[in-house]
Amino acid sequence: MAENCSSSTYRDNYVLGEHSLKTIAKKRIICVICDYQIDESDESNFSKFNSNVRAFQQEEFKVWRCPNCHTIHNLDIVDIAPYYEQYPIGNSRLTWVMRLSYWNLSRQLIKHGFSKTHSLLDYGCANGLFVQYLQQRGFTNCHGYDPYALSDGFGNDAILQQAPFDYILLQDVIEHVEDPRELLSKLDGLLAPGGYILIGTPNAANLDLTKPHLSDFYNCVHAPYHFHIYTPEVLEYLGNCQDWKAVDFFERAYHDTPWLGVNARAWNQYQRLSDGSLDVIHEPIELKKALTSYKVIFYGFFGYWLSYHTEMSIMFRKR
Repeated sequence: MAENCSSSTYRDNYVLGEHSLKTIAKKRIICVICDYQIDESDESNFSKFNSNVRAFQQEEFKVWRCPNCHTIHNLDIVDIAPYYEQYPIGNSRLTWVMRLSYWNLSRQLIKHGFSKTHSLLDYGCANGLFVQYLQQRGFTNCHGYDPYALSDGFGNDAILQQAPFDYILLQDVIEHVEDPRELLSKLDGLLAPGGYILIGTPNAANLDLTKPHLSDFYNCVHAPYHFHIYTPEVLEYLGNCQDWKAVDFFERAYHDTPWLGVNARAWNQYQRLSDGSLDVIHEPIELKKALTSYKVIFYGFFGYWLSYHTEMSIMFRKR
């Protein structure tokens, strides 16, 4: 791993903008964390994953794992905007399943003092479901911001002018950006001294790149949307670069719960009953179809204890 908190070779190869990437290099061949450069001519360095979004399932992408810091990188740099135009999360609704999952997520914040008197920013909030959930529970000083949202909605920069925030949630965001240091530095400026930031993201250490056919793994690789996927050690290192102290580690996704049917293994098995796309998870549950599958029923009961732990969260405190 790089000894300092910058990656000069990486920055020499990329010119970063607020919402897009102007590229000099057309491939991610240099590790954003430790500057290791992969040999693009050696096909054995790469695994191939199809997109898990329905509109792009026939498209295949190469990914590689850095042999030094074990960060996973999506090799091909694409114009990502068209892919987000058909992103399925926009169809999500605040169902009972989501409420159970969000209750679990809110517990991680409450464990570290979050209360109805505190301010919270959900950065990268997509359609703002978690903010909606919190506000319905009386956490009225909660705000959502997403740089890809419309400027008259969650993309309104005026939201950020309400900083500093006591708590920031960065859930399923850091893996979507080219430069994690730039993002975390920006958030450090929005976080109050002594404030907390919870970062949830896939766990590269537990992703098996030799099994691109299994939704348990291809959902987390999520090509081409996930640019870089980190290990717990790398994520803690990135937090330390902002002088944040890691105060808690959660070894699974917030939606991976012990409640019947609300766990990652059950959801992934249900996904396989349809076309295997991520879209299935964000569409109304076909209960009859689920109950005809003995595997869905089995994982509905026992999936939590059979978790692959492919996602994680780290709670940091700003010094």
